[in-house]
Amino acid sequence: MLASPNFFFGIYDGKTANNETTPARALPGSNRITRLFIDYFEQNRLPWDYTEFSGRSDYGPFLAEGIACGGLFAGADDTKTQEQRDRYLKMLGSTLGGMANTNHDPCYHGKCDTLENLNTFAYLHMVKAAAHAIDFLAQLQDLNHWLYP
Repeated sequence: MLASPNFFFGIYDGKTANNETTPARALPGSNRITRLFIDYFEQNRLPWDYTEFSGRSDYGPFLAEGIACGGLFAGADDTKTQEQRDRYLKMLGSTLGGMANTNHDPCYHGKCDTLENLNTFAYLHMVKAAAHAIDFLAQLQDLNHWLYP
């Protein structure tokens, strides 16, 4: 989910991986991937928020097998806070702060969840952040060592 209409720039926080089900082997790389995304948003003067590895997405089985994970999330049926709205408004301008106390994607899994429901600004920057991470990881001489030091 990279283009929720009432988006936030969510970065999966490697520190929130479930310690009971996630082998320790996955944690250093997951934390490094988190940092990679944070660096992108900060270098581009974009707001961002941590989002936790809650088990609601495809990463769960990978973490459970000790595979480092990371990623981005623009929100679903969770609610944008007033603090988020104010911070995004301050950093992005008057039309991009969104609406506080409203779901990030009011159409999540609903009939109105169509292409017209996308926030193209959020989508553009989430795709650029993902491309940044892919480019960085692709250029590493020893990806395995970077993920599993």
